[in-house]
Amino acid sequence: MRQISRSLWLAALCAVLCPAAVRAQATNATAYYQAEDDTSGVVPASAMMGGGPCQGCACGSCCDNSCCNGCGDGCGLFGGCGICWPCGCKLADMGEACKLWKPCCEDSQWAGAGWLAQGYVWNPYRPADRFNGPMTWNDRANEYQMNELFYYFGRAAKTDQCCLDWGARVDALYGTSYRWNTSAGFETHWGNGSFYGLCVPQLYGQLGYNGWDVKVGRWYSPVGYYVIGTANNFFATLPYTFQYGEPFTHTGMIATKKVNDKLTLGGAVTHGWDDTDNTGNPHMGGLATASYAIDEQRSLAYVGVFGNEPNLSGVNAWSHPTPLGGPGTQGYTARYLQTLVYSRKFSDDVMGVLQSDFGTQHDAVIDPASGNPRTAKWYGLNSYLYWNMTCRCQWGMNAEWFRDQGGFRVGQVLPSFGSPNARGLGTGQNGRFGYDGSFYRFMFGPKYFFTPNIYGRAALAADWYDGKANNPNGLRPFDDGTKNYQQAVVFDLIGTF
Repeated sequence: MRQISRSLWLAALCAVLCPAAVRAQATNATAYYQAEDDTSGVVPASAMMGGGPCQGCACGSCCDNSCCNGCGDGCGLFGGCGICWPCGCKLADMGEACKLWKPCCEDSQWAGAGWLAQGYVWNPYRPADRFNGPMTWNDRANEYQMNELFYYFGRAAKTDQCCLDWGARVDALYGTSYRWNTSAGFETHWGNGSFYGLCVPQLYGQLGYNGWDVKVGRWYSPVGYYVIGTANNFFATLPYTFQYGEPFTHTGMIATKKVNDKLTLGGAVTHGWDDTDNTGNPHMGGLATASYAIDEQRSLAYVGVFGNEPNLSGVNAWSHPTPLGGPGTQGYTARYLQTLVYSRKFSDDVMGVLQSDFGTQHDAVIDPASGNPRTAKWYGLNSYLYWNMTCRCQWGMNAEWFRDQGGFRVGQVLPSFGSPNARGLGTGQNGRFGYDGSFYRFMFGPKYFFTPNIYGRAALAADWYDGKANNPNGLRPFDDGTKNYQQAVVFDLIGTF
């Protein structure tokens, strides 16, 4: 199994890195464009929200019958004859996407938009606990979830002018995804439920001046590739690297400076990972960012996060009580995480992304053999490949390897300091966390726009685990603790407004 896992992952990695492995229809249109929600620092290439120019086969003569019937103009699969895909029409031909609110002036700095995301995961193993193992945000098996009712509103500061400008923004989310997007000391006492609740993952003020962009408040972490808000990502399911290896939000101040057209540098002072006050962490943290546009087709981004964070060993216990325990039960030790994200545009319709993660925390866990605290490490590689088949239909592929060395990260995220009432994998079963090994995932599926405001996503996800069940109950990660593997089909429907 280990050899097969590595072979599959390497094959997917080669597909991302080798443009010769991909053939696609070339157009003059811009196939990959940013979502309106451009606040993450590292904007995902998967953030294709609809609207914009036509791509792929839907352009030009491909919508006439002669092309679709005979493939005479190269509109078949991979641009040649053979299998012909449905051509559809340009999204612009169906009219402009409707919005709940938009400013009267076209050049206004104010903006507001949102979406309703609903999902369902078909799990053929039908686990008794109804959890899809450590898969999130769609964590419930064979059960409807209203994942997100999301809305944001704010004013974006102009950062490229020689006069001071201001901005502000607030994001709010209600649904089952709230459980992972809370911050200790902020949503802690809101009375949210086991599965449904409200969170405000962003609330900040902004200043812009001569290439400087300064935000103060709570903001999305720029770490990694995926971001909060399911509509901002291609797949509905989160990668292990994001869910278990990276922070979601920070509270503090972050400043970035556009040095030139290629290089942007930044730094931040924070209250740590997903923490607003001393409820979850009494320590200050730091963050550094750098992004570099190699050329028009390639870019590279680095983010490093450091500071003392909660551990599972009790080392350096604090006298302050927390939502998860009384005084003296929660310890804090030094943690460092870095991510590197490389993106390459192979053509107007094909794009690849490769991400690496490395994290470590001193004295994070107790060694089950010796009973002494030991350092935990987590690291991995994540690859994505996206193809705009038409302006209605896009395809995505993801291959991931995530190593949880020490069993510190996977399976112990809920309940959390910010979501003390939330229910997640293994709640009520002592010692469910602890998987000292490697997780692998291969995922593939389409994203299809029915109208400019409504689109659906479907993906086949195959997950498997290679390692020890490093917990008192000897539980495995999937099928109610009985299996090291899982296959599932993830469906969701999103309506934007």
